[in-house]
Parts: sequence; structure tokens; C-alpha cells
Amino acid sequence: MFEIRRYQTADADEWNGFVERSKNGTFLFNRSYMDYHADRFSDHSLMVYRRSKLYALLPANHMEHTLYSHQGLTYGGLIMTEKTTAADVVTIFRLMNKQLRAEGFRNVVYKPVPWIYHQQPAEEDLYAIVEVCGAKLSARGLSSTISRNHLNKWYRIRECGARHAKQAGVRIEESDNLQKFWQILSDNLQERYGIEPVHTIEEIQLLRQRFPEQIRLMVAKENDVMIGGCVLYITNRVVHSQYIAANARGKEVHALDLLFQTAISEALKTHTYFDFGISTEEHGTYLNEQLIYQKEGFGGRGVCYDWYEWTL
Repeated sequence: MFEIRRYQTADADEWNGFVERSKNGTFLFNRSYMDYHADRFSDHSLMVYRRSKLYALLPANHMEHTLYSHQGLTYGGLIMTEKTTAADVVTIFRLMNKQLRAEGFRNVVYKPVPWIYHQQPAEEDLYAIVEVCGAKLSARGLSSTISRNHLNKWYRIRECGARHAKQAGVRIEESDNLQKFWQILSDNLQERYGIEPVHTIEEIQLLRQRFPEQIRLMVAKENDVMIGGCVLYITNRVVHSQYIAANARGKEVHALDLLFQTAISEALKTHTYFDFGISTEEHGTYLNEQLIYQKEGFGGRGVCYDWYEWTL
């Protein structure tokens, strides 16, 4: 009844169409997004057919004897539609494990889509990987998320910061100047952590060109000079802050407080959640308390981004 095939480039339209009508997919699973870094990962995405009709997807790549879902994405896991049933998902994982063993795989690393991104309940996979695969939680990142159905009061320091920025004449607007923001972001990351952004400026410009409605840049300006900004990823239920940065002047006038006052207010008019992203490092073993304190100051509260592993 089921057939599991490996994704091929010729399947892109069928794959993308399924993501569009899925109950837990986002634009990150569109092949035009996934494949921007295809040269860095050995793709091993799987397409599950039931009675010859596409029934589920698994964005994945492989490295040696391990299948990952997918190392180039923040989250992954089995992508399903409203027609996907729990019993079928259990069967799919049994068959998938058997097929992967036959192909020489020994381990699977699995990153399910966090529940805030689900169009409707979609955790059949979490049951199946424990019941069928014996999966164990291997890492847990902690994000900070605001729900429009329960808004928490801002910390006083954040309210005062937004007011200070407004009094200093800071303006918040949408911008296409990714080049300027990327310089601010890169300088920040180099100074604080000695690292570069995950995306190069060429990559984020390419993705912005491919997904202009889903990838947007909000900036803070003083006298028409950019002093801070935030790249937002827009999905069906969630507005996610992918990158955040301010220069020295932006920090001095608390530009990001005003920026998030605007961005959160606008996002929650049309979306259920505003998500700041994780504040954990080293596979969740270290909590960056200063970073999460800032996010909690805007009313964000915890949502887990989990990793699971099992042996085949």
C-alpha cells in the first residue's frame, strides 16, 4: 500500500504542491528554499506514496551512516496533510526504518516541526518515533514566543527603551537594504562570538528574491541612517525573527525595543504567534540568560525546538 521513494529534482513541483497543502509545512520546505545550499548537503529527502498518491514528505540529508531531517533547516520532520492518520504514520516509520537499514544507515536524527507552526494538530510523528523507533530526546532548544491570545505585560526596561527610542526620533520601516543590515549583523556577530551569519549576504538576497512575501526586513533609522534591524520569516501562523542586530548607536538609543514594539504589534494583527527563536547554545545545554531575558521582556515565553535520535 505504501511506497517510499527518494526525492529527485524532477519531483520539485509535486513536492512543493504537497508542502502548500500540508498541515505542518512552511516555506522552508519549498525546494527553492531548501536547495539554495544543496552543494553543502547530500540530499536524501523521502516521498511517501499511498496507493500511488503522495501522502507524506521527509526533508532529509545524509552524512555517512546517519540520516538527518534536515541539517540545513531549523526544523523538519514528517510533513503531512489533514488526511494523514496515526496508524499510517506508524506504518510509514516501520517501513522507512526497514528501508534505511537495507540501504546501510545506522542512525536517524529527527527534528520535528514545533507545534506553533502547525495548521492543525500534527504530532502523529512524535508518537510514532517513540513507539516504533525507540527515539530518545537528544537536544532541546528553548525559543521565546508571544501568543496574540495571551499577551504578557512588557518588562519596564523594554517599555522605557521603546519610549526613549521614539523620543530620540528613531523611525521603524520596512526596507530592501539587506546589504547595510548584513554589515551591522556581521559586525555584531564577529565582535561578540567571532562568527559569521548562517546565511551569506548573497544567500539571503537570493532567498529574499525567491520569497519576497515570506522574508522581510524591518529596520530602525535615525536621520535616515540604519542603526538596527530584524529579518522576519513569515509563515502561515508564525512571524519569526530570524536575525536581529543593532549597531552601537542603535543600542545606545534602544532602537530594537521600538522596532519590536512595531513588529510584534503588526505581526499579531494577522498571525497567531511571534517567535523570537532559541536562546540556547551547544545543543540546548547552555541557556543564554541575557538573551532570553531580553525576549521575555517583550512577553515571550518558552517553546521547545527538539531533536530526537534512534538507532536502526
